[in-house]
Amino acid sequence: MDVQQKQDLSNQLRAELEPAGALVLVEFGGLTVKQAENLRGKFREAGCTYRVYKNSTIHFAVEGTRHEPVRALLRGVTGLAYHLEDPGAPARVARDFLKDNEEQFKIKGGVSDGTVLDPAGIVRLANLPGPRELKSQFLALLLAPATQMVRVLNAGPQSFLNLLNAKKEKDEKAA
Repeated sequence: MDVQQKQDLSNQLRAELEPAGALVLVEFGGLTVKQAENLRGKFREAGCTYRVYKNSTIHFAVEGTRHEPVRALLRGVTGLAYHLEDPGAPARVARDFLKDNEEQFKIKGGVSDGTVLDPAGIVRLANLPGPRELKSQFLALLLAPATQMVRVLNAGPQSFLNLLNAKKEKDEKAA
């Protein structure tokens, strides 16, 4: 690969990484081919992009971007994962894959909005709710006042109905 091709690859990668909120770097050197294919499949299922690049390619691709702090983690074999809409998705996949493959697989770290994350930071990122969960929590928050108001408005007639039923049962027992 000549210098121009390397620059083109770095520029292409820069364009892909620019909109990503977070990057996750993993070390996969000890994985078997089957395990590596399984890892790629898990990233694909989660909607993540996962590729292996030379460290120099990643180094030049993140230069001058908000992901530049990740350059400190570029040593050894590096797999790069990201998701354009859910920054926690690649972190969740890496965390879950690590549980079953601790000997062969390592999370190097990553970057989220310009902040370098160590492996523990990636696990914390993985534990954050995704966009769907956040949207559902937000909708529940919006609906809570209306739901409570309906319950309050319904409480008076419901209590009156309970009172009438109790009176009816008492009269039936007395007769």
